[in-house]
Amino acid sequence: MGAERASKVRQKRAGQICVLCDRSLPPPHIPGERRCAECAGEATRRVYMSFMSRGGWYCSFLEPDLKTALPCKLTFSDKQKIFEIAERGGALRNLETRQAIEHGIQIGRGGLWLELTQDQYEKLSQSPKRGRV
Repeated sequence: MGAERASKVRQKRAGQICVLCDRSLPPPHIPGERRCAECAGEATRRVYMSFMSRGGWYCSFLEPDLKTALPCKLTFSDKQKIFEIAERGGALRNLETRQAIEHGIQIGRGGLWLELTQDQYEKLSQSPKRGRV
C-alpha cells in the first residue's frame, strides 16, 4: 500500500494545494487544509460506507441517519478497492482515516464516511448493483 508523500502532506497543511484533488491553490497561502474553488463549489453528499469480509469484501452504503440503506451493494475480491473508494470519496484526508481503514481490514469489518459529488451519489442511489468486481 502506498502512502501519501510527506511533501504533499506538508503542502496541504500549509494551504498550498487542495486537500481533495492536489491542485495548486492561489496565494496567499493560509495555513490549514483548504479546497480549491472547483472542489469547494461542488455540493457534496455525506454517505457512510461499511465493509466486511464475506468471501470477498462486501460494501454497503447508508444515508447520514445511518438507518436508510442505499440500494447499491458491492463485493470486491481485493481489499485495495476499499482504499480506492475511500480516495474517490474524499475520505483519505489524513493518516488517522487510512489507519482506521487498515485496522478495519485486519479485523474483517469497518466503516468510513464519504463525501460524494452529486453524480457519485446518484450512481449509488439509483441502480441496485450487485456483483463481484
